[in-house]
Amino acid sequence: MARYQVIKGSQSCHCCFEATVVDTSKPDMIGETQFVGQYGPEFEIVCECFDMADAEKICHALNMVD
Repeated sequence: MARYQVIKGSQSCHCCFEATVVDTSKPDMIGETQFVGQYGPEFEIVCECFDMADAEKICHALNMVD
């Protein structure tokens, strides 16, 4: 599994973003339990994008460096 992934929609619940790039090595935790939001388990947000294609490009670039 790649470290950086694109999640459809806004993990921060802002309606203007189409996609969220997350770092799967840093889960959002509530105590000892990973937070599960509207789109499933949540991770630290790297950025949110207005366009899915931009999110995919950012995610690909980050995974190339990692």
